[in-house]
Amino acid sequence: MNSFFSNGRLLCLSAICGSVFLLSACATMPGTGDGVEKRVTARWEALLSDDLTAAYDFLSPGYRSSVSLKHYQRTVLLKKVHWRDAKYIEGDCAETSCKVKISLDYTMYGGVPGVQSFEGTQTITESWVLIDGVWSLVPKQ
Repeated sequence: MNSFFSNGRLLCLSAICGSVFLLSACATMPGTGDGVEKRVTARWEALLSDDLTAAYDFLSPGYRSSVSLKHYQRTVLLKKVHWRDAKYIEGDCAETSCKVKISLDYTMYGGVPGVQSFEGTQTITESWVLIDGVWSLVPKQ
């Protein structure tokens, strides 16, 4: 047993076991913000294709408990803005929350007196939260 210790085998074996343990822990932990980009992109695809029912499903459970689907649809449809394109830029995420930046191309109708429509691009920030393993949008009120 003395030769086992003198050759450094125990130290080497301990280092290998410790490394394997640490790597396995990293492999099973979800990364911060994993999946949020897909959810953001899917929500905006739903909005751009006028699928407001699908877009509503991306909203946080708390928001959906206080705003009905019909009210949400009415609110979106009454806006003077038509979104033409949306591109995910980046997300600044913590463990269960994420601030996401999106570039939106839009057309605004009747927003400026004397101008029938105006086209533009704007960067917006959305707040997303992780609830039961699913990223959901928390709309601004």
